[in-house]
Amino acid sequence: MFKKILINVMFLGSIIFITNLTMLPDPSLDIGIGSGGVNLIPFHSIGGWISHQSLHDFIVNNIGNVILFIPFGFMLPLRFKKVNRLSKSLLIGMFFSILIEIIQLTMPNRWTDVDDVILNTLGTGVGYSLFTILNRVYKLT
Repeated sequence: MFKKILINVMFLGSIIFITNLTMLPDPSLDIGIGSGGVNLIPFHSIGGWISHQSLHDFIVNNIGNVILFIPFGFMLPLRFKKVNRLSKSLLIGMFFSILIEIIQLTMPNRWTDVDDVILNTLGTGVGYSLFTILNRVYKLT
């Protein structure tokens, strides 16, 4: 019983973590404080950050989007036993990320970016893969 409650709390925590960083401005990370916009060209923002931005901006915008979704991808198969394949995990992470990007369309100072969906989906896959490896070693489920 305690294990189930802990898993539910941790899964909810991963969603709150994502929601907090994607919906609320964070001046320390330069998130949501400038003008917003829309990018529908895959890899456009990623490529721009690599060639035109500082290492700090690259890490916050790219690595940060991947790291943001790792806990979510890790918790998915713990919370939902039917999420037993990488492809299911990736689809769920992608749809969650698309939902966030659609909501951000309505918010001032937020970017809606297809690259965020790509990076968030990658993070979900990394989290799921970490779960799979640790589950083989430690029998988490």
